[in-house]
Amino acid sequence: MSHKNNPKKFALNMSAAQFTKFYIMHLLQVRQPMISEHFKEEFHKLTNNWIPAPSTLLDTLHDMTEEGLLHRKDGYKSYEKKRQKVYWYSLTDEGKEEFDVLKKRYKILFEEQLAILHQIMNEVYQ
Repeated sequence: MSHKNNPKKFALNMSAAQFTKFYIMHLLQVRQPMISEHFKEEFHKLTNNWIPAPSTLLDTLHDMTEEGLLHRKDGYKSYEKKRQKVYWYSLTDEGKEEFDVLKKRYKILFEEQLAILHQIMNEVYQ
């Protein structure tokens, strides 16, 4: 895909939704189960200033559940002396297999983009 046709994909050549899905799977490999609030915290830790839009995060979680990649369990948490319904997410076996495939595919992409960023840093800032 040409960057000319999709300038939003320059940095990683992937959409925010694709990265969100990939990183959700990574997080669930490390820590299960999680609720949407946990994902937001982890995205913020990673980037210091970016989290997926709420609609992107929730749509991605919903789609991944529908695709059989995630299992969703209803739960509750206390919030200001009230009980709030939450959904706890965990990876299914299918989700773990899909993550293994994506890790291999995206590693090449990340390495290519890292090389480009290093070249830019060397040319522009050295």
